[in-house]
Amino acid sequence: MIDSSLGRAAFRIGFYVTFMAGLLSLVTTPGSAERAISILTLIIGLIFLVVITILVRFGSRR
Repeated sequence: MIDSSLGRAAFRIGFYVTFMAGLLSLVTTPGSAERAISILTLIIGLIFLVVITILVRFGSRR
């Protein structure tokens, strides 16, 4: 479904977004808007990584 080089690039971007959102959620003050946005971005990044991983796995089987 998705080429391995494109999947690798998408995985790197997704990992970077997820990693940075995780770091930001650790250093922002609890209950602030920044923390909420960081956690939302972290969740979106994790979902993106899962989707990319599934697409690459199913694409390599064919």
